[in-house]
Amino acid sequence: MSSETPFARLRALDVRLVAAIAATLLLVIGVMWVVPTTPNSNSFTFDTAQRSISSARPVEFGKPVEGAIVDGSDIDFYEVKPVQNPTRLDVHMSCGGANLIPALLIFDASKNIVQEKTDEYVRRPGADIDFSFLAQSNMTYYVQVLSQRNTTGPYTLTVTVRQP
Repeated sequence: MSSETPFARLRALDVRLVAAIAATLLLVIGVMWVVPTTPNSNSFTFDTAQRSISSARPVEFGKPVEGAIVDGSDIDFYEVKPVQNPTRLDVHMSCGGANLIPALLIFDASKNIVQEKTDEYVRRPGADIDFSFLAQSNMTYYVQVLSQRNTTGPYTLTVTVRQP
C-alpha cells in the first residue's frame, strides 16, 4: 500500500488528463443546461415531408410554389408531370431573402441528374436561378431545391412550358 497522500497522487497525474476530464464535464453540463430550456424540448421531431424523391410534391406548369429551406440539411423535392411531346421547360427559382445561397438539381425518373445549378451561385447569396432543359415526352422529372453553405430562407419555384 502506497503511503502517498491523495493530493500527491493528483499532482502526479498528467495535466492533459485533467484538462480532458474538465472539458468533458463542461460539455456535459453545458448540454444539460441548454437542451431542457429550448422550445419544444419535450418533442424533438424530424420533418421528412419533402426530403426524398418518393415524397416529392407535384408542380403545376405556370403556378408558383412557395417553400423554405429551414436548415442546412433541408432539401425539397418537386415532381414535374410528363409532357406529351418533347418540349423545353423553363425553371425559375426566386429567393425570398438575401441569405439563401440557392442550388437546383433536375433528375429524370431514373434518378439521373439532367441539369445542375449549384457552383455558379456560391458567391451570389439571394440570387435567382433561371434555366431551361429539354423534357422528353412521357417522362417524369424531379426538381431538388437545396441550399449551400448552411444558408436558409424562403423561395418561390415556377416551372413553365416554353412557348414556341
